[in-house]
Amino acid sequence: MFAKRKTVMPDTITMINVVWTAVIAVMMTATVTLYQGKSNPTSAQFTQMTGHVVEQPYY
Repeated sequence: MFAKRKTVMPDTITMINVVWTAVIAVMMTATVTLYQGKSNPTSAQFTQMTGHVVEQPYY
């Protein structure tokens, strides 16, 4: 009456969840690794950009 599920192969949703979790973990690890030494964004290597707006009349 009831079909027996395969226990060897996980279903598709479980595999998608596992792959998605692994991708997020790798992205978080890469982010932490890349920005580990850059905690001060106002250091000498970063310059602050300023802008000046010149408004000109259309007519």
